[in-house]
Amino acid sequence: MLASLKDLIVTHLASDTDPEQRAHDLELATVALLLEISRSDSEMQPEERELIEKRLRQRFSLSDEEMQSLLERAGTEVDNAVSLYDFTRPLNDVLTRQERVHIVELLWEVAFADGVLDRYEEFYVRKIADLLYVSQKDYIRTKHRASAGTS
Repeated sequence: MLASLKDLIVTHLASDTDPEQRAHDLELATVALLLEISRSDSEMQPEERELIEKRLRQRFSLSDEEMQSLLERAGTEVDNAVSLYDFTRPLNDVLTRQERVHIVELLWEVAFADGVLDRYEEFYVRKIADLLYVSQKDYIRTKHRASAGTS
């Protein structure tokens, strides 16, 4: 069985791994959170998948092959995860406040991608924002920016 994402990332972040490996680990944690939101209403909509892929291309400059591999691996990690903390802790250890706020905005974009904000999507974005120590003010701002982008 695959090692948990928590063990994987903590091991890499705790050791003196190269910056490329650290970047990959952070990508994996970010993608896992995006997938968690897209699956929170029981089914990933095509619009959500397209948006996730678009944002991954923009943020991480991935090839199609790298993106598919990352999505598959993150999907497996989400399936095996015990809690959201497994994904947020490593991000908190490394990212700045603004980078964490940006992740919350990405989560909102995924939640709004299909034109319907499900109560479970909203619950998970709130939960993740709390775990990422994003303030209520930033949480609301990101929600408004993301919802304005879908209008």
